[in-house]
Amino acid sequence: MESRTDRKLAEVGRVYLFLQPRGSHALGTPSLLLTGTQLYGRFGSAIAPLGDLNRDGYNDVAVAAPFGGPGGRGQVQVFLGQSEGLSSRPSQVLDSPFSTGSGFGFSLRGATDIDDNGYPDLLVGAYGSDKVAVYRAQPVVMITVQLLVQDSLNPAVKDCVLPQTKTPVSCFNIQVCVGATGHNIPEKLRLNAELQLDRQKPRQGRRVLLLNSQQAGTTLYLVLGGKRSPICHTTKAFLRDEADFRDKLSPIVLSVNVSLHAETDGLAPALVLHGDTHVQEQTRIILDCGEDDLCVPQLQLSANVMGSPLLIGADNVLELQMDAANDGEGAYEAELAVHLPPGAHYMRALSNIEGFERLICNQKKENETKVVLCELGNPMKRNVRLGITMLVSVENLEEAGEHVSFWLQIRSKNSQNPNSEIVLLDVPVRAEAHVELRGSSFPAFLVVAAEEGNRENSSDSWGPKVEHTYELHNNGPSTVSGLHLSLHIPGQSQPSDLLYILDIQLQGGLRCSPESSPNLLKLDRGLPTPTPSPIYPAHHKRERRQVFLPGSKQPSSLQDPVLVSCHDSEPCTVVQCELQEMVRGQRAMVTVQAFLWLPSLRQRPLEQFVLQSHAWFNVSSLPYSVPALSLPSGEALVQTQLLRALEERDIPLWWVLVGVLGGLLLLTLLVLAMWKIGFFKRNRPPLEEDEEE
Repeated sequence: MESRTDRKLAEVGRVYLFLQPRGSHALGTPSLLLTGTQLYGRFGSAIAPLGDLNRDGYNDVAVAAPFGGPGGRGQVQVFLGQSEGLSSRPSQVLDSPFSTGSGFGFSLRGATDIDDNGYPDLLVGAYGSDKVAVYRAQPVVMITVQLLVQDSLNPAVKDCVLPQTKTPVSCFNIQVCVGATGHNIPEKLRLNAELQLDRQKPRQGRRVLLLNSQQAGTTLYLVLGGKRSPICHTTKAFLRDEADFRDKLSPIVLSVNVSLHAETDGLAPALVLHGDTHVQEQTRIILDCGEDDLCVPQLQLSANVMGSPLLIGADNVLELQMDAANDGEGAYEAELAVHLPPGAHYMRALSNIEGFERLICNQKKENETKVVLCELGNPMKRNVRLGITMLVSVENLEEAGEHVSFWLQIRSKNSQNPNSEIVLLDVPVRAEAHVELRGSSFPAFLVVAAEEGNRENSSDSWGPKVEHTYELHNNGPSTVSGLHLSLHIPGQSQPSDLLYILDIQLQGGLRCSPESSPNLLKLDRGLPTPTPSPIYPAHHKRERRQVFLPGSKQPSSLQDPVLVSCHDSEPCTVVQCELQEMVRGQRAMVTVQAFLWLPSLRQRPLEQFVLQSHAWFNVSSLPYSVPALSLPSGEALVQTQLLRALEERDIPLWWVLVGVLGGLLLLTLLVLAMWKIGFFKRNRPPLEEDEEE
């Protein structure tokens, strides 16, 4: 019975091996336990000594599981003897050769040489099939293999050339020697010896190759004669250029695997190879590591970050500035490892070494964490100092917390002191938003006659339409929440006001609540829109002047414009607006529509005005768990200039007659004066008669 991982007992069968110590008659604890592998296979139901199958001086044993094997038809396992008892793993497994019935292995008989070839055979009975299987032992060939290679390879000594390119290379000899012994074996043995170079590396990354073929392996065909003396084969191999591989520290493993050579019919001879059929040796590359040939680096790393803090929602690019140094012996396969936080992406890395400004870096995953690995040299030599600048983009910081962390370290493949101390860079994460408030007037100028009708609540009672628009724009990078906007517009929805507030239009999610309800007279809101006028900057203030009051002496000419804005003593409409959330790039707009109330203007016929509204906004919070650098706020002014035009009058007729007569009199006097001074007399040329005289 065997206890499984689920704590349930399973009947698989077990054999206990007790070895009798010398000079003692009492058996102690079992030296070996052989346990079956199949449930109810009845492993150990039959056990038989086999004698020495492989002629190594130790007896072998067969153990049967009559109800094991494929289909439960039975199975026999052969365990070879050794100096410590039996091997723990079977050297051969015999499954039932019968297609029907079970019980193969119910009875065993070994240690009998049936065919008289000098090797004991095995009889296996299968009671369920009423049959017996006979297994004849084959002759065993004891193989001895030697693989000889020099202990170290010097890359600086290049005493060979490649046949094709004539490139000088560092080469070395490899010698393979194979011998064979055995009882009742053929006079000639044909063997294959498969030689593999640097077998622990992938085929494309092997550091040594055969000189002639430039391959990483070959198969040698060996024929051993009747004297059974070992035969040897020598071949040349070379060390590839150091620039072609990275690993210079680990040993270069060479191996030989010997097998029987197949005959022309494709079948191997009826022999069994035993002994050292697989042999491996190793060599290494000579390093510049002193007398002990052991490099102990002393790697140092320092770092700081430029471009902090990180802003939520922004296109953040961090500049990691690092100084790497080696104050010890050469560091092989040295690399800078930068562990990136979630949301970070490697862009590029530069160094201060002339000719190698752009580092070779690759990004991969280690334990679900992104790591950037940059090569620093192979080896990174003594007293080398590197200045490295790495650019990293960081995004998706909403759930990052108050900081993100970068882990940095220099790593090498040296056996002693391979790595530097870990450097931790904590970069703060903050929130910030730039919200802009703009204002505009439509139109920017209005021209109204100095005298207008005074019929209230009629189509002649209102003048041009005026719109004051305020637009909020979140330039980011972060989202804002709890935005409050306050508008102050001079005028109310009363007939006595200069401006009659008709409507308030909202866009972008704003919710507003004016303190006084607009449009008390229930006028039609579909009034014609005024013709556009040039819009001048709204952020402009003028000195407030005394407004002309009704009942005072009216001036005879137009006065300078008077500023009309919200004041404690003047009627004013206040609009309070809220916006729950405003993401980056979002816009929100509030437009106040009003028109001039002409009866109010008639009371001030020669006055001109500057109608000014004012808006403020502030943000109460940003929707993040990290601190905000600042909370946005601001204000804007919008002005509309109201100009007056005096009434044109006809010119009297007598003014025209007097002007014409005066002009004619002036012209007559001018002509008379010119005649008096002889302006109109002409000097004639002398005649011929006058010249003769």
